[in-house]
Amino acid sequence: MKQIKILRILTILLAISLAIVSVAGAFFPETYSRDSPSLGAQGVGQDLVDLILGVPLLLLSFYYAGKGSRRASLIYAGVLFYILYSFIIYCFGINFNRFFLFYCLTLSLSLYSFILFFSNLREQEVESWFEGAPVKGVSLYLIVVALIFYFLWLKSIVPAILHNQVPADVSDYDLLVNPVHVIDLVFVLPALIIGAVLIRRKLGLGYIIATIALIFMVLLTLALAAMVVLLALRGINEDYTVAFVFAALSVTSVIFTLLLLRRLKVKGTP
Repeated sequence: MKQIKILRILTILLAISLAIVSVAGAFFPETYSRDSPSLGAQGVGQDLVDLILGVPLLLLSFYYAGKGSRRASLIYAGVLFYILYSFIIYCFGINFNRFFLFYCLTLSLSLYSFILFFSNLREQEVESWFEGAPVKGVSLYLIVVALIFYFLWLKSIVPAILHNQVPADVSDYDLLVNPVHVIDLVFVLPALIIGAVLIRRKLGLGYIIATIALIFMVLLTLALAAMVVLLALRGINEDYTVAFVFAALSVTSVIFTLLLLRRLKVKGTP
C-alpha cells in the first residue's frame, strides 16, 4: 500500500482525537451544555458508539489493511467516511465548546486519510477482487435506502419552503440550516445512487463506493439508534420505534456487507 507511513500517523492521530471528543461528549455533560437537550442527548449516543465501536474498528481495520487484507482495506475506507461525515456535522451543527478544535482536527484527519486511501484504492483493479458478488441485490438496497432518506428529508423541507417557514428539525435545534440535510442531499444520497448504478455494471469504482456505503450505513444507523435510545432514557422522546427501524437498517446493512465481502478474493488474510 502506498503512503502507508503517512496513513499510519494520520490514523493514530485520528483515533486519539476521536477518542478524546467521544469521551468528552459521553461523560462530561458540560460538553453539550449550550446545545438543546435533544441535540445533546443525540451527541452522547453517537459519542458512545464512536468510542465503543468506531475507534477500535478504525485501528483494527487499518492494521489488517496494512498487512494486505482487501477486506480490511474496504472496511477502513468505510470507517473513515463515517467519521468524515459525522464530524462535518459536529463542526457545523454543535454549538461552540472547548473541544471545537478537536472537532476540526478529527474532521481534517479523516478527510485527508480518506483522500489518500481512496486514491490508492482507485489505482487498483478492485473489480477483479470480487467473484460472483450479489451486485443486483446491493444495487437495489442502496437505491432503496437513498429513496427512504430523500423522502424523510424532503417531507420536512418541501412544506417549509412552500409555506416560507423553517423546518422543525432546524428551528428546534436553533440552527441556521440542518447540516445533515446539506450533506445528505448534496453528497451522500447521490453517491448511494451513483454507487448502485456503477456496481450494477460491475465497475471498480462501484464496488468501492458500494462497500464504503454499506460500512458507513452500518455505523451510522447504529449511531442513530443510540441517539434515539438516549432521547428516550432522558425522557425527551419516549418512542423507541425509530430506534428499532434504525437497528433493522443496521442489521440489513451488515447482511449485505457480509454477502458482498464474502465474495471477495482474499489471499492469505484473516
